[in-house]
Amino acid sequence: MEVLYQGSYFYSVKKVKDSELLAETVFLSTELEAVGTLLVDLKSFCIKEAGWEIHRAPDPELQGRGVLPELKGVEAYFNAGRFLSRATDRIGGGLVKGLLTECVRGIIQAETYITKYRGFPTEDEYERCWKQEHVDSCRYYKRENMGENHWFAYVGEHRREINLFNRYKSMTVYRRTDGSFLATGSFSDSFHELNVQLSFDGDRITSCKAAFLRAPGPVCIESSEFLGPFTGRSIAELNKKEVAKIIGGPDGCIHLVDIIHDTLTAARVSSLDAGQLLQLPG
Repeated sequence: MEVLYQGSYFYSVKKVKDSELLAETVFLSTELEAVGTLLVDLKSFCIKEAGWEIHRAPDPELQGRGVLPELKGVEAYFNAGRFLSRATDRIGGGLVKGLLTECVRGIIQAETYITKYRGFPTEDEYERCWKQEHVDSCRYYKRENMGENHWFAYVGEHRREINLFNRYKSMTVYRRTDGSFLATGSFSDSFHELNVQLSFDGDRITSCKAAFLRAPGPVCIESSEFLGPFTGRSIAELNKKEVAKIIGGPDGCIHLVDIIHDTLTAARVSSLDAGQLLQLPG
């Protein structure tokens, strides 16, 4: 097989100065290298500093760095999306928004280890809050027994102090000897691990498979049963909302949606001209 394209994200969230979190997302691909960072208050998650750097791009004029003072004071949490859109205003063809969105996702995941700073008297209270206020954000919370504290049982007894969360995503596109294509996506973070494989004939999906290696519960793994409707679909018509709809909407695993969308985007990008490659992250 011939390798046509590779792309990967790495992001981490760590506690700094005992009062702040630093989230950093790095994106590396065949055509791009870029970084997005958020420095937020440990207790409120309000953004103190937001910045970006683009080191490699098909258009050299896009290379550079910048800060986004208009994001200062915005809470890096579930409702941050519209503020990120407004502040980035298509900087880097949407690349910067994608990087900072990943930073926010990491901060939300890191909250597991800083519940006391976030105002929760106990981990049980944090668990109850998620089950009440964010139940539609995660298949695990929507499907698990609402009366039990499953999340921290899964996390285990170890509690992180400095490095709070890590995530790595990698996408590769191959051309087989018969002219068909294979795209693979790997997703691994502090709590989850999964892999997807999509085969294509032209722009049509001929198969879509997924495997979970680590997950909080069996309800997460059940999401891999929803992939049949991808067969026969054109990769050009599948945006992230369509991918989420196929996988079950709020009943599906958001991480499976994430890596399938990234892998489909990589498959599209591998056949586009260099000027369009900036559409990948996000």
